[in-house]
Amino acid sequence: MTENIINKKIITLPQSVANRIAAGEVVERPSAVVKELIENALDADASKITVVIEDAGRTLIKLVDNGAGMTGADLAVAIGRHATSKLERFEDLESLTTFGFRGEALPSIASVSRLDIISRARGDDIGTALNIAGGKVEKCEPVAAAEGTSISVGHLFYNVPARRKFLKTDATEFKWIVGVFKYFALAFPDVAWELFHKGDLIYKLPAADSLGRIASLFGEDVAEEMIRIDHKLGWIEVSGWITPFNLAQRSNSDQYLFLNKRPISSPRLNHAITKACEPYYTAGGYPLYIIMLKSDPDRFDINIHPAKKEVKFADENGAYSTIRLAVGKAFSEAGRPSELEKIPESGSTSRPSVLQAVRSPVEAPSHLTPLIPFQSKPPKPRGPLLPFPADRTERPPIRETAVSGKEAEADHKEAIRVPVEGDDNGPVIWQIFETYLVSPLKTGLAFIDQHVAHERILYERSLKAIEQEPWSSQQILFPVTFTLPHEDIPFIEESLPLLRAMGFGIESSGLREFRIYASPAGVKIANERELILEIIEEYKENAVTEIDPRKRLAAAFACRCAVKAGQPLEPLEMRRLVDELFRTDDPEFCPHGRPIYHVLNRREIDKWFRR
Repeated sequence: MTENIINKKIITLPQSVANRIAAGEVVERPSAVVKELIENALDADASKITVVIEDAGRTLIKLVDNGAGMTGADLAVAIGRHATSKLERFEDLESLTTFGFRGEALPSIASVSRLDIISRARGDDIGTALNIAGGKVEKCEPVAAAEGTSISVGHLFYNVPARRKFLKTDATEFKWIVGVFKYFALAFPDVAWELFHKGDLIYKLPAADSLGRIASLFGEDVAEEMIRIDHKLGWIEVSGWITPFNLAQRSNSDQYLFLNKRPISSPRLNHAITKACEPYYTAGGYPLYIIMLKSDPDRFDINIHPAKKEVKFADENGAYSTIRLAVGKAFSEAGRPSELEKIPESGSTSRPSVLQAVRSPVEAPSHLTPLIPFQSKPPKPRGPLLPFPADRTERPPIRETAVSGKEAEADHKEAIRVPVEGDDNGPVIWQIFETYLVSPLKTGLAFIDQHVAHERILYERSLKAIEQEPWSSQQILFPVTFTLPHEDIPFIEESLPLLRAMGFGIESSGLREFRIYASPAGVKIANERELILEIIEEYKENAVTEIDPRKRLAAAFACRCAVKAGQPLEPLEMRRLVDELFRTDDPEFCPHGRPIYHVLNRREIDKWFRR
């Protein structure tokens, strides 16, 4: 028995060794030290925080705050493991609102660096200076000091050479430090921040509101364009800012996600945001966002990893769906003037719409797709028309602007086509360059791209046909055939059910041959064969993406069938186009991410005339 005790293999590690091992989880690199020190300063209710860095944190990380500070007695205890002022019992975790609570940061940092702390508690006449090297206290004495705390971390990992060896280049390590600094500066805009590196002032951020802080970090041009997010559902609240498509970033490095102002990392929640942005960012790029989640502490667990970046929600699916809904709603409603609010459907007590008087027959029931017999004398097509073509007998007259004889000989695309004056059905609408619709608003002028507007209308109607009730079909006078190469057969077979739901009549007539005998009612198509081949080609090109096949097909159809730029529209068609656009779920962008309208506001016009 005595021999077994003498030859035992399991021993208790010395405290200094245990601290250095534990430090590996908390202090991964210089940016992790910056994070821990900032969190302590914020927990101390600091209103100004200054961060000083030398050699990307290898030789010095210094943080000065004007927070509550510590007494000499508190400071002596603070450097011990599991010493904290944040909680007293395990149950306190369920209502915790501070950043720190484990009491591991300072002792972990002290065990792998030379740590100097000077702190003076509010109301005290004198402060305390504490010097630690490798976890051992070298000096503790009273000193004159300002209220608050100054912590200097020197020669990080000097006694853990293996960890120091695996640090990246100075440029990379400093980039991560700046990332941590930005995270907290965005979460706490009411706090003043400063960041120095190698003696140079990198950031000086006075206290501001959230949009002012965004302007300081990313520029006023970005702040002016940011889309506001504000949504609450049940136990979780989502707020913040996100860039529109025209400010798409080259990378996803500027994406900031917070939970109760704590920076968190959540691939699942980031995926929810990405999916919400999908209809607007289809042309590429990444959004810049600062999104804040707010919830009661008992609805999530942050105590998963010492770094406290990971989070687990009691209702993971609820968090995912809420943040996706919040971001999607923000995009849908962003910057829309009151005159361009979504038009109510028929039967509403709001202003009547011209469309109510000119709608085509009721759409097909969900269980069948009626076939409308072709006319004995088909009308001569003039290019794609709007869905539910207007009754020509109800068309208001066109008023052309008065022009001189010389001007009248100019390109017809320069004409401005003006409908009747605005009435209860809506404001006056002009068509300029036979491409854009222009309408006056209380706040300025709205410019609408007729092609992408019609594209959005057809896209949503196509999706509705695929997902809810099929589109009515119109038989074509002379059926046409087309042939596909063998490698494209799987694509046509995959898309055929969707094309049929959209009103196309297509059937196989040979090994690689297909016959088109019907097209969607209400859409004039000059060449059905070319249209289907173009749709299949675009559908095939996008097959490598994660976009829903239904959306791919609907987007391809909408793009090919929408009214083109340079096509004149009658006044009633203009009104119908605008009315239909603002009945869609998202009148901001076409399915491919192009903006549909732009409002030229009074401020921009005043700039032209230097008012």
